[in-house]
Amino acid sequence: MPDSRFYRRAGPFRLGDLAGWCGATATPGTDVGTMLHDVANIDTAGPQDITYFGDPRYTVAFATTRAGACITTQAFAAHAPKGCALLITSSPREAFAEISTRFYPEQPAANSLGSGFIAADATLEPGVTIAPGAVIGPGAKIGQGTRIESCAVIGPGVIVGNDCRIGSNTTLTYCIVGDRVVLHPGVCIGQDGFGFVRTAQGLKKVPQLGRVLIGDDVEIGANSTVDRGAAGDTVIGAGTKIDNLVQIAHNAQIGERCIIVSQAGVAGSCRIGNDVVIGGQVGVVEHVKVGDGAQIAGKAGVTRDIAPGEVVMGVPAKPIRQFWREVAALSRLTKRDKAP
Repeated sequence: MPDSRFYRRAGPFRLGDLAGWCGATATPGTDVGTMLHDVANIDTAGPQDITYFGDPRYTVAFATTRAGACITTQAFAAHAPKGCALLITSSPREAFAEISTRFYPEQPAANSLGSGFIAADATLEPGVTIAPGAVIGPGAKIGQGTRIESCAVIGPGVIVGNDCRIGSNTTLTYCIVGDRVVLHPGVCIGQDGFGFVRTAQGLKKVPQLGRVLIGDDVEIGANSTVDRGAAGDTVIGAGTKIDNLVQIAHNAQIGERCIIVSQAGVAGSCRIGNDVVIGGQVGVVEHVKVGDGAQIAGKAGVTRDIAPGEVVMGVPAKPIRQFWREVAALSRLTKRDKAP
């Protein structure tokens, strides 16, 4: 369920109305009068939620979901658990995007700052310092000893822990930040994840209804970005250090004590374990899992899961010894082909 501090939910809605809005068809015998109260991920949905399924990688999650209703294709319908109402469509993700928009219509920007820069209902603990030009939005909470530097923006409902340093020109929205966190200038936390689905009318935006959760003692370098989740949360584990110009996409989960070097990009729904090192300009494709203690050398392109403790390099990433053997073999071949 999206966090009520950041999102306002409409509904509940009849299943039949949801089907009509997204152009789906209820399976025979379905009670279209069933009331649905929210949208949710397939693995966290409950009996009053609607979810969607269109990726065979999540067949097990679909078969065990507790969702009251699910949008899926006719081909996948046989995998549904007993008691889960089905809406059938050729494009489940597009239909889910439409339904999500109905539950969470775009809200007008909050404007309760009055003539100042700190909302009347914001909570500032003792010892907080706020530099000129910083903005603290409605319902935000700032922990004791935290320093907010000039022109930083703390959005509505955001929670920042104790003894943090929020650099100038940072933007924090839809997020909860732990203690002793350092965000360097220009960091953006909690903006929309990059979620779109192709439709006959063009690219349709998928509502991003999650949060960003940042653990204690995290440090994030200048001009890095961490997108909020689509339905679940994007997570940065305690003690992780992120360099400048790093992109963490929606629903990614970064473990504890990781090191991520500049210009690296971690795509959506990746799972990075604890104590992982990711070198500069590394790219990690979506849904990849990287085990605890793995190391990824600079400029690598990670397209598969990485085992715990594995050290990889290259594009596509492969075990580092294999990479250097291939480089040596290629070098020998090119030398042999040279004319005497």
